[in-house]
Amino acid sequence: MTPEEMDKILGAHFAAEAAHDLDAILETLSDDVVHDAVGFPVEELRDPEAIRDRYRHLFAAMLDERIEPVSRLYGENFLVDEAKVTCRTGEGFPGAPAGQRVTFRLLHVCEFRDGRISRENVWQGPPILDNRGAAPGPRTDVPVGG
Repeated sequence: MTPEEMDKILGAHFAAEAAHDLDAILETLSDDVVHDAVGFPVEELRDPEAIRDRYRHLFAAMLDERIEPVSRLYGENFLVDEAKVTCRTGEGFPGAPAGQRVTFRLLHVCEFRDGRISRENVWQGPPILDNRGAAPGPRTDVPVGG
């Protein structure tokens, strides 16, 4: 597949995620998809209903998300997408209490076959808490040097 074809499919997938449209999300995935959220209690899912449940949990855990693309790399029938996500934490967000504004890096590695995503690997970096609602700046209260 060309980078443009993969971009179109992943764009539809991300748009469905942003709309919280579970049916549209599943339409972008192949019938035998491997949905792998690295670090989740059950990392690899293959059952559409289990994938649907994972997304329900995700939508409850991440509120008011804002996604900033960082980079995208392409290979033969796969891409690597890196983004910076800022959101308000909801129930079940890993590593932060509910109601906090956090920023974290998100990495997707997606494989494609027959016009759909056949494998989606997702890695989430650790959340950086910010109670002011903005990305935290550098610390100035830590001495530098010896």
